[in-house]
Amino acid sequence: MLNEGRFFVINVSPVLIRRTKRSEASKRIAVPFDIHRLFIEEGYDFIDDIIWEKPEGAGWATGRGRRFAADRNPLQYKPVPVTEYILVYRKHTDRLIDWNIRSFPDQDIVARSKIDDDYERINIWKIMPAHDKKHPAIFPRELAERVIKYYSFIDDVVLDPFAGIGTTGHATIVQNRRFVLVDQESSYIDEIRSRAKFWWD
Repeated sequence: MLNEGRFFVINVSPVLIRRTKRSEASKRIAVPFDIHRLFIEEGYDFIDDIIWEKPEGAGWATGRGRRFAADRNPLQYKPVPVTEYILVYRKHTDRLIDWNIRSFPDQDIVARSKIDDDYERINIWKIMPAHDKKHPAIFPRELAERVIKYYSFIDDVVLDPFAGIGTTGHATIVQNRRFVLVDQESSYIDEIRSRAKFWWD
């Protein structure tokens, strides 16, 4: 699917499974670390972990930390999650990233894709979360735009295999790339079709 040496970027976080009754414990599944193992087994090279940091208080809806805040007993401490991972992988190749840049068939596009001086210099990105009544777990367009800008060239095709309501597609248009969006939920596909009419405005 990916060309040699190109990038796969995924936004992921641990998943909280709430308890069904008071006598049971909730469980938190470390999905990012399971995904990492799968990518390595599939022949991708790990490049970076970027932390998406949300404003303080953004994670209180999960309910984590409330018991400790009330009782302050040791062993009950559970911090409120305000971060997610953006994991960056490169399809395995023995070639350096410079090769992808030098061998790109249109060097004018390479020049026009250069990042300006106002770029993220550290791996903690502070971005406000987004909300939409049409989808329970969207990420902000700003997050998608940064990823697209840093890991693709202008006019590249960006694939989102879990498209939801199309945030990546919209961000792709803003960054002058092309997109392929895939989702198995028909209501999301209908929503993408409805929204996409306005992405070029």
